[in-house]
Amino acid sequence: MDKPSLEGILTSAIVAKVFVKIFNNLKCLLTWSKLLLTDMGSEFKGSYKKLMKEHDVKIQKASSKSSIGIVERFNRILAKKLFCIQDAQELLLPLPKRSRAWVKNLPIIINDLNNSVTQLLGITPNEAIKKKFVYAKASKPKYGPIGYNEIRLIYNDLVLYLLKPGELEGRRRHATNINWSPQIYYIHESLIEDINRNGPKQSFVREELQVIKDVQLPPQ
Repeated sequence: MDKPSLEGILTSAIVAKVFVKIFNNLKCLLTWSKLLLTDMGSEFKGSYKKLMKEHDVKIQKASSKSSIGIVERFNRILAKKLFCIQDAQELLLPLPKRSRAWVKNLPIIINDLNNSVTQLLGITPNEAIKKKFVYAKASKPKYGPIGYNEIRLIYNDLVLYLLKPGELEGRRRHATNINWSPQIYYIHESLIEDINRNGPKQSFVREELQVIKDVQLPPQ
């Protein structure tokens, strides 16, 4: 039996309609943002892009999944909570039938998440949106200077960047794969570039960069 295709269900028109419904709700404390960070999905084009332009909202495209890690993590938690109920119901149904329990449970679970204290903030999301400023806690114990006290990398620092699993070999990561990029790059503004300016166009956190000192580059 062929699986039903989900292509075309999540369109830019539907996403735009949801945004209008949310921000037109008088009970909603959110206001139209100045900047929205999205992935490269087609649902963030067309009608969605037109709507954001009408409200003077700038759209920034994430260059990698790590750039929108908070959203990806939320989606993962939401899916786990939703589909444990979904799967339990579908086990009792004949094979051709599928449960739609997630539609009913979705607002209940989102409301629960919005009223649950997060480890990163120490408060609930519903409390956070009422504040003008929200400060995140450190995600890991402090073993050295971090934040403003951390030594910042400067222009033209030579660095290696941490490779993602399978990035270099193009397949699953093996124990023999190297951890750091085989080429040396330097920092130019907010991008990582090599001498020929064809380095990876993505953002990195400090822990993903290894500073290289006293390196003699080959003559140009």
